Amino acid sequence: MSYSLVITEEISAMVKSPPMDKFTHAMFIEAMINLPVDPHGVGSLVRSEGAFTTRTFSVGPHGLITYVVDETTATVTIVDVTWLG
Repeated sequence: MSYSLVITEEISAMVKSPPMDKFTHAMFIEAMINLPVDPHGVGSLVRSEGAFTTRTFSVGPHGLITYVVDETTATVTIVDVTWLG
């Protein structure tokens, strides 16, 4: 199945402020862009309810991306970004 990626304005703002260093920013962007390729094959399961699966993906030692996979709409929505720094 092919999934679409959804990054909300809120998540986009979180990644920008406070600003991440360039290396960490690049790591997070790459991880987010690659999530739709195989969203169930990476990260750890947080919960699954019907068509919705919430997972977290560790971006090395830099932090976490929390996302929801919606099987009905074939979307991967980033719902939280946490980083050390």
